[in-house]
Amino acid sequence: MSRQESREARSGLILVNVLFIVALSALVVLLMVSSQADAIDRTVKLREASQAGVIARSGELSAVTALRRDAVTAPETDNAAEPWAAIQEQDIAIEGGTFSLTITDDQARFNLNTVANGGLVTEDRLGKILAAVGLRPALRTPIIVLVRAGGPLADLNQLTTVGLTPAEIDTLRSLVTVLPQDTGINLNTADERMLALLFDSPMTASLLVRTRQRNRGALTPQDLARQSIYAPPGVGFTSNFFQVTSEVQVGDTRQRIVSSLIRQSGRRGPEVLVYSRRRTATASE
Repeated sequence: MSRQESREARSGLILVNVLFIVALSALVVLLMVSSQADAIDRTVKLREASQAGVIARSGELSAVTALRRDAVTAPETDNAAEPWAAIQEQDIAIEGGTFSLTITDDQARFNLNTVANGGLVTEDRLGKILAAVGLRPALRTPIIVLVRAGGPLADLNQLTTVGLTPAEIDTLRSLVTVLPQDTGINLNTADERMLALLFDSPMTASLLVRTRQRNRGALTPQDLARQSIYAPPGVGFTSNFFQVTSEVQVGDTRQRIVSSLIRQSGRRGPEVLVYSRRRTATASE
């Protein structure tokens, strides 16, 4: 090989090495930039999750405060026209996202755990509810046995152990719940279908709904007496169990907190406690 050819070969090799080093350097820079971008993305997501969590818990606190105040200012009734029910929000704009809050009265539905020691009245009521939602009457007995042997139930999904399908359980949810204590059904918040079951009369249910509307949401024992309506066992006009759902979207992060509340008398007056809290969080990729 001539000197000229040797120099050209070395130059070609050097060029290949240089190109390799440049490519390698570019790859390293790319990896560093990508790593930094991932770190920034993780930081943003953590900040969004933290912000969403704080806002969601603030919604829960708003409900607790409203229910405590209601127990002081209007202890004789709980109805949908009161301030505690008016704190609900739907997709209101907040910095970087949206916020929703709903509060519902858990005593607007039949508490399945009352069949544990409620006698024939609650057993009959359960049978009527099963019929109203189109479920088999034969389910009543195994449900009662389950509650009495293994109750109180913590979740309606436990009914799968006596043969109910998830779809059948979902049909019950509009009329049935499970609560940790014996409770009555609040006539001020029960819907018309529940009222019809309680009084064995769609006509009476319609009359009570109209009376509630005239009274700005509230029924009283006097309202029933004036219309010669007998209140069945296991009903009332107040509630102590509520459910609050806070949903927050901040950036790509969504958080949902479902809080179960109990209102009771404390040493310093009425208090509202969270006895169950379920949190779900998702983040877009």
